[in-house]
Amino acid sequence: MTKTILVGDVGSTKSTWWHNSGVGQEIHLPGYNPVVHSNESGIKLFEALKAETAGITFSDIWYYGAGVTGQVIATAVNQQLHTLFPQSQIQVTSDLVGAAAAACGNKPGTVAILGTGSHAAIWDGQKVVRQATSLGYILGDEGGGCDIGKSLVRSYFYKEMPHAISVLMKERLPLGRIGFLSALQASAAPNQYLADFARVAVIFQDHPWIRNLVESRFNLFVSRHIVSLGAQAEVHIVGSIGCIFASLIKQELEKNGMTAGSFIKDPAHRLFERHLGNG
Repeated sequence: MTKTILVGDVGSTKSTWWHNSGVGQEIHLPGYNPVVHSNESGIKLFEALKAETAGITFSDIWYYGAGVTGQVIATAVNQQLHTLFPQSQIQVTSDLVGAAAAACGNKPGTVAILGTGSHAAIWDGQKVVRQATSLGYILGDEGGGCDIGKSLVRSYFYKEMPHAISVLMKERLPLGRIGFLSALQASAAPNQYLADFARVAVIFQDHPWIRNLVESRFNLFVSRHIVSLGAQAEVHIVGSIGCIFASLIKQELEKNGMTAGSFIKDPAHRLFERHLGNG
């Protein structure tokens, strides 16, 4: 008899869940990063998940999440989930492991995450054997949405960007510098707040100035986090920013003698298939 399972890919901004009760069902909910967000944010997410899956008992739950940087955090997330899903066996690990498993399966490979944040790792087919140094959204996450958002905000206030782009930035920053700094300080999810400005880059993605800006952030990501890993020739890209700006990350990889492999915007379904035994 097929087990009823639930698999979640949980980023800082959004989460995607799949389960096989009846037929495969997809659920979209807010994200959660325990390094940045409060415990209450996690509880709200899991309560929403419980409401969406009311009446279903899962034998196993697999959680792949941003901010799961060690056993202490993994245990805390596990306990939060267990409170609402006490009859389930729960496995909690990082989104980096999830990205690698989704992109590479049982084969060795290199994976790069370019979503709200960024990360990279070498996968041996079963586990992460080497990973980039992550300094989080304040000091690191080069090439991710938060990093691009910060670059846009800086360029706007330093008056370095073209007029057409600054007009849209002004609409998003109606209270000016003081209003921006106050909103950032008050934000419950500052990385997500900053990443939201990357939407401007997406809107103007064909503008030469934006392409130069994103290219420069990808250049830092590749040099600091891919090259330094001793990455293999092919690098798989996971995350919305990497997929939207696919041509630019391909270009940066090629400059360093590497090629882009598969592009996966959302790895949740691949992970779901893998746990069903179909992937």
